[in-house]
Parts: sequence; structure tokens; C-alpha cells
Amino acid sequence: MKNQLPDWLKPGQLVEFAFCVGQVIDIAVSPERVMVLVKSPKGIWRNHPSEWLEFKEGAIKPATLERAERDIELYRGYILKMLDELDATNDSWQSQFSNPEIVPSAA
Repeated sequence: MKNQLPDWLKPGQLVEFAFCVGQVIDIAVSPERVMVLVKSPKGIWRNHPSEWLEFKEGAIKPATLERAERDIELYRGYILKMLDELDATNDSWQSQFSNPEIVPSAA
């Protein structure tokens, strides 16, 4: 039973794992373990969209569309907040360089 996969575990399936949701991209099976490549909004936010997870019964399970949509909205909010912070930083830097009194000299 070590490497037996549940029928639902296949590429394209939405899954829940470690308090987040993702989509199965690929599955790798060896005599020792089953690894599942999952793309998730959390991974996108952390700048590594896909990650390999070891399949453990109960730790990776099918996700509902409602749960997946909540995850998308959660990480969209995080990314929009980061974009706002990046824009504010850009505005601050632009105003510094438009003020000749504080522009560093190119020595």
C-alpha cells in the first residue's frame, strides 16, 4: 500500500495541504515515496509557484472550489498590499531624486 494512490489524486485536481490550496501539476512515484508537484497561490505569493510535497494520506486531500476561491482572494490581497508598498517606495524614491538638495552626487 506504500505507493498506492487514491483515485482522486491526479494532475489537475485541486488539493488542500498545510492550510492552503493548490492544483496538482505532476506526480512522481518511487519505491520509497510519492511526491506531488502542486502550484498554489501561496507559492506564487512566496515566489515559488510550484513545490514538491510528499504525499501523506490526510495531509493532502481534495479541495472544494469554494475553499480554492477563498485562497485566491487571500493571496490576491497580500499581493495587492505588496504592490501598494512597492508603489509607495517608488514614489518616495522618485521624490528624493527630484529634489536636488538630497540627490547623491555621482562621485
